[in-house]
Amino acid sequence: MLKLFIGLLALLAGVASSTQGLYNGFWRDQIDLKTIVLVNSLVVVALSIILFIITYNNGVKLSFDKFTPSILIGGVCGFFIIMTFAISFPVIGATASSLIFIIGLLSASLFYDYIGALNLVKEAISVERIIGILLVIFGTFLALKNS
Repeated sequence: MLKLFIGLLALLAGVASSTQGLYNGFWRDQIDLKTIVLVNSLVVVALSIILFIITYNNGVKLSFDKFTPSILIGGVCGFFIIMTFAISFPVIGATASSLIFIIGLLSASLFYDYIGALNLVKEAISVERIIGILLVIFGTFLALKNS
C-alpha cells in the first residue's frame, strides 16, 4: 500500500512539473523570466520554511561539519528545470518538452540505479528496462512526428 501511495505521489509530481512549466511559460511571456524564477524561488523557500516549522523536531538536522557543496545540487537542478520548462513550453509545447524531459529522466535514472548512486539499491540494466526506454523514445518520436 505504501508503494502505491508513493507511486501516486510520483505521478502527481509529474502533473505538478507539467503544470509548473505551463504557468512559468505563460508568465514568462507576460512578465519576464527572471521575475518568474524569483517568484518560484520565494514560494519554494516559504513553503520549505512552513514545512520545517510544522515538522520541527529537535532542531536542524544538518551540522555544518557535514556540509559539502553537493547539498546544493538539488536546488541547482530545480532551478535548471524551472528555467528550461519556462523557455521550452511556449516554444516547442508542453507535450514535446515533457516527453523529452521524461527521456532524460529515465536515462539518468537507469544509470543511477545501475551504479547504486548515493546509496540506491543497485539494479541491473535489463533488456526489459532498455526496451521500455526505447519504447518511450519511439513513442516520443511518434507523438512529435507531425509537430
